[in-house]
Amino acid sequence: RLKIPVLVFRPANDLAEAYRQIEQLGIATGHREKAQRIVARMKSRVDAIRARVEARSREITVYHELDPTYFSATSRTFIGRIYRLLGLRNIADGAAKGGEFPQLSAEYVVKSDPDLIVLADTVCCGQDLSTVAKRPGMKEVTAVRNGDVVGVPDDVASHWGPRIVDFMETVAQQVEEMQEGA
Repeated sequence: RLKIPVLVFRPANDLAEAYRQIEQLGIATGHREKAQRIVARMKSRVDAIRARVEARSREITVYHELDPTYFSATSRTFIGRIYRLLGLRNIADGAAKGGEFPQLSAEYVVKSDPDLIVLADTVCCGQDLSTVAKRPGMKEVTAVRNGDVVGVPDDVASHWGPRIVDFMETVAQQVEEMQEGA
């Protein structure tokens, strides 16, 4: 009724789709060149990050926590594909049920013994290494024992805009520290 143009995108499945959406948004708002520069910068940063973490002596497993009740994200999700780009193996992929965002059990996480835990529930739920370590069995998990628990702002881990590269950088820095300490 107000004759305001509306542009609706479905959630991006991967970085390529995120790049396309940013470029389409640039076209729609009259900022094509700026959007192209943003995408070029994102691609350049992603390539540099991947090159830094590419060669490693062992596979690193990751648990991505969406909330303290063990909801996670598999490699079939946007965020899961980011982990795959970094060469990480996602423990949620082995969950028998739950689709792309399964609710894992504490026992499953402990048994899977992830090398790295990424907490995407730091803002909403106040999670950090100390709160995770207080959970039953979690003190025995490699990531907790080694301090390889990374908290990220909830919104950075759940959006597919330019800040997703900041998320990727944070995870890559932790992976690099883990490689140096190995």
